[in-house]
Amino acid sequence: MRDGRLPPTPRAASVSILRWGLLIGGLVIIVDLCALAISQRTATPDDQAAIATVDELVNFVLFAILGVVVVRDTGLIYMGAITGVFASLLDAIVVAAANSMAPPPGPPQPIEEYFVSNLALGTLFAGASGVVYALIQRWSGSRSKK
Repeated sequence: MRDGRLPPTPRAASVSILRWGLLIGGLVIIVDLCALAISQRTATPDDQAAIATVDELVNFVLFAILGVVVVRDTGLIYMGAITGVFASLLDAIVVAAANSMAPPPGPPQPIEEYFVSNLALGTLFAGASGVVYALIQRWSGSRSKK
């Protein structure tokens, strides 16, 4: 590695994936369940659209933070995307169960569609933010050596 650190052992990388995936994935679950509960209490479609938009924005930010933290912790770029898959699977399982027990207002969304969109969101944002973080670190490291 360029910064002088040794590459992480597979055990250390898997512990980082589990730890950060559970922590940030848990936060995403809390945000999604709060948005579900609030949207069930609102009557207007405009309010429900606003709640869904805020929920997605917060999910984008949390998954981006997840990718950066895991890549910083492990030093491996692809670990951000792997952790994004893990965290989004946790979120999809819990929120799909909540949606099946207390469906949100409006037309029902198939469970498969929710899983696919959640996996794409988590993997894309965690992976992309990890890549950007690694590129910024390499770029800043190469400029300071000149």
